[in-house]
Amino acid sequence: MHPISTKLRKLREIYGYPQEYVAFHLGVSQAAYSKKETGRTELSLTVLQQISALYKISLADLLDMALPDLLVMALRQQHA
Repeated sequence: MHPISTKLRKLREIYGYPQEYVAFHLGVSQAAYSKKETGRTELSLTVLQQISALYKISLADLLDMALPDLLVMALRQQHA
């Protein structure tokens, strides 16, 4: 699994969103989103921007932060 795919799955789990919810937000089917989350299909810049907006994190943070740091930031945002 690609590092960005792992980030997407972990963020979704932290927020408690089912794949269907994220897929709806992105305007794709659950099956299409599942392929993105598992790294079987490429993530476009547009999709990455939409995901960043959904989780209220910057695109730079999504791409550049190490997974543990990103997850800590996401947990803090949820409790803020």
